[in-house]
Amino acid sequence: MMRSYHSRLKAKTFCMIAFLVFVLGPLLLSAQTTKTVFVISMPKPSNHLYHVELNYRSAKKGALDFHMPVWTPGFYSLMDYAGAVSNFEVKGADNRLLKWKKTDRTTWRVNTATQNIKISYDVKAEDPFIANNNLTEDYGYIIPGALLLYTKQALPLPVTVKVKPYQKWPLSVATGLSELPGQANVFTAANFDELYDSPLLMGRLESLPVMMVKGIPHQFIGYNMGDLDRKQLTADLEKIIASGSNIIGEIPYKHYTFLAVGTPQGGSFGGIEHLNSASLIIGNKNLLAEKNRIHFYNFLAHEYFHAYNVKRIRPIELGPFDYAKENYTNLLWISEGFTVYYENIITRAAKLMTEQQVLDNFRQCITNYENKEGHLHQSASAASRAIWEMEGNPNNRDADALNKTISVYDKGCALALMLDLKIRHETRNQRSLDDLMKSLYRAYYKEKNRGFTESEFKKEAEQVAGTPLDELFLYANTTAAPDYSKYFAYAGLNIDTISRRAYGNNLGIVAGMNSNKIIAREVIWQSPAWKAGVQPGDQILSIDGNQVTSPGFPPLKDKKNGDQITMNIMRNGAEKKLMLTLNSWQTRSFEITPLPNPDKLQTLIYNSWMRN
Repeated sequence: MMRSYHSRLKAKTFCMIAFLVFVLGPLLLSAQTTKTVFVISMPKPSNHLYHVELNYRSAKKGALDFHMPVWTPGFYSLMDYAGAVSNFEVKGADNRLLKWKKTDRTTWRVNTATQNIKISYDVKAEDPFIANNNLTEDYGYIIPGALLLYTKQALPLPVTVKVKPYQKWPLSVATGLSELPGQANVFTAANFDELYDSPLLMGRLESLPVMMVKGIPHQFIGYNMGDLDRKQLTADLEKIIASGSNIIGEIPYKHYTFLAVGTPQGGSFGGIEHLNSASLIIGNKNLLAEKNRIHFYNFLAHEYFHAYNVKRIRPIELGPFDYAKENYTNLLWISEGFTVYYENIITRAAKLMTEQQVLDNFRQCITNYENKEGHLHQSASAASRAIWEMEGNPNNRDADALNKTISVYDKGCALALMLDLKIRHETRNQRSLDDLMKSLYRAYYKEKNRGFTESEFKKEAEQVAGTPLDELFLYANTTAAPDYSKYFAYAGLNIDTISRRAYGNNLGIVAGMNSNKIIAREVIWQSPAWKAGVQPGDQILSIDGNQVTSPGFPPLKDKKNGDQITMNIMRNGAEKKLMLTLNSWQTRSFEITPLPNPDKLQTLIYNSWMRN
């Protein structure tokens, strides 16, 4: 009886303690925990200034360091966001001004004897670039990491953001953040990683009809979208979303938004992926024309699939982030290259792309790096670490340094293709790369809630394939020449890897338009332009004294190997005159064609791979 009584007493005491912890714990915790609330306004957009008020409750008194990030998730480049800050002011709970000082380029130190402070500052926003803030009288675009300060103590904690759009605009704000119920334009994020990964768009916007996929709402909201066929884009984008989500089999978010800003350039686009959204710059003319449509749809599929691959299926280095420096990883060839591969698979599965168009795109990925000197010098893993330099300061290196690099997008796509076909071949088409992506999603995102290491990725891949994959990882980690023919043969395909000499009057420049300027997008290895020092990003002014007005250079009539051509370029604001000597160079076509008489397994793999 005595034991029973004490047991009941202990049980009651435990229940009471549990009750106090459950009911009062959050209240006690909130009284001791850092709390961050931002209020963003834009009273006069013509000044291109966002005004920010930061209400901050510290867990303790004393000096506090507030930092501005030096980069934003999805754009692997260091940015001078802190340089746009002005009119910095700090007040205490009694509304008195508090002392502060700038301890370095990105840090403001506040000395306070109170736990509650209010910081206000302005941020200049006049850069119509996808990785920076912009504010005009017609629309406002916000990259939170370029606008909102953080303390290291607050990074893992919830944060609230209230947005006050310009009074002449509609009140709605488009973002991937979740809105607090009953509070218009008041958003919450679980932590600063989520906040900084959720851009905001407001102003004179247009919304396409909501697309419901697997019961989840998806929106396409934009400013100045131009002559798009809204009905066609909505119908086709819904197919892309359904196709992309089918690869993993579930949708991991409650809502998703494409945020688009239209620009006058026809057929051009660029974007950054985010946790529950994608921010896009789109040319507002002829995007759905036949010559642009497939590239645009692949671009949308690419940004969308990043919601899985890199945002949830990710290398362990990519989150939680350090916003004060670069976040290096050797695995961007998976995060970016595999997504390039899947953009084609997704668009094909949505029945928006032909088989030949898919093969042509894969051929282009291989050609892009195999026909450049960089494939002899840099591996996919090394290129992954170097992408910060590639994205951040490409023009600060000479042509030789530029040509000794490769793109993780291109080689990563080729590696994904070979890995997919290898898995299908080894498992007699019972498994594919899709199964590997699902396995990574379940094991590391859902169960472990973290990214994977290099060894863990290889282990998962070999478990799915049921065989060692040392050869494929050799291709990823070294400059060893891939045996493309073997892997394409798994799907009954031949690939032409024979090296041939290119002749004629080709300068070796792939050019494009940028704000009415002719820009060298690519300089082919060993070509006359490459040997003369032309670099990607150079503006082409004239050739042999003739002004260049279109990316298709005027023909070099009656020119032959050994003849010299003068070219005027503009680089970093300085005009240069280069002398190009016409020459021939070695190249490979990598043309992909069917093998004669494929066997049953090859045919099965090809049809399954092509989503036929």
